[in-house]
Amino acid sequence: MTSPEGRRDRAQPVRLELRRPDAGTLLGSLAWTLGALQIMRDRGHLEGNEERSEFDEMYDQIAPRIERLIEQLGKAREASMTRPEFEEGVESAYSDVRQAFEAWIALTATDTFGAALLGRLDDDDVADLEGALDADN
Repeated sequence: MTSPEGRRDRAQPVRLELRRPDAGTLLGSLAWTLGALQIMRDRGHLEGNEERSEFDEMYDQIAPRIERLIEQLGKAREASMTRPEFEEGVESAYSDVRQAFEAWIALTATDTFGAALLGRLDDDDVADLEGALDADN
């Protein structure tokens, strides 16, 4: 028999009961986070740093936990599936989050490109660019 002190040290599961659209939103959010971690990891490698970066460490620490959650959610979906049409709510909610993620990627890509471009220009180039932009307005 386990003592009460021993039970306090054991992890207690958290039980969720999600509606199918909420499960889709959760899946999309997890995928978004996983995608953002991968982008950060890739970005660290693009900056010419072949060594492991802080982004690699973040990815290695967090990604397996997210993947485990996605797997658990997938198993729960399979176990509770009664009719395929009920999965439409999951897919629709997931698609909404995916579209938001794609918009976020486009927005941050534009910002990243602008920052990278300005980082490669010298002061004279920046002054010329600002002058050209002012002339257009």
